[in-house]
Amino acid sequence: MANMQRHTYAFADIADAFQKLNADATPDEIADVATQAMEDLSEIIASLEMTDRTSVRLIDRWKKTMAHLRSATNDNSSRVAQRLLEVNKGKSVPVTVETDQGQMICTPKVTVRRSEIQRDELTRAVERAASQPANRVDPTGTGELLDFDTAKVLLFRKCFRFEPRWTDLKKLGINDDEFCRKESSYSLDIKESQSL
Repeated sequence: MANMQRHTYAFADIADAFQKLNADATPDEIADVATQAMEDLSEIIASLEMTDRTSVRLIDRWKKTMAHLRSATNDNSSRVAQRLLEVNKGKSVPVTVETDQGQMICTPKVTVRRSEIQRDELTRAVERAASQPANRVDPTGTGELLDFDTAKVLLFRKCFRFEPRWTDLKKLGINDDEFCRKESSYSLDIKESQSL
């Protein structure tokens, strides 16, 4: 009963905040009220002990809502970061932004994503580099030149991130339990059933 009363007050506060917005409210004012409402509502949802039946019905809607919030977060973050980088001539330096809640320190960052990588050509380019004497010098400092195959393996290790392929390792008789710690997490794939 106490929980229900607390939730009722929260709903009333949310409704009251939206009613106080006037017809000419700015996007900033609407965003502030909507964000506070989302925070309050997400706290309510997190505190509820729902049945599996209700959870299954709502999970997909929550995922869609989170996707919209993630998109809005990314879009706004990207836009502000681009402007701050332009102001600082492309330098990723902290910038103090005055808000109605006080000062916020923002550091814009740029992440470069590469796509459509021509892996075979890139591999051949590293192999060619391994044949050059400057790239075959023993890294231990002896000054000796390594043979081509050893230099190639070292360059591949240096230039590429190798991720374990557990299925292939298992086929070699290598047990993953010896080389990593495993943790299980669980998720639920929900689709609407098709009626016949």
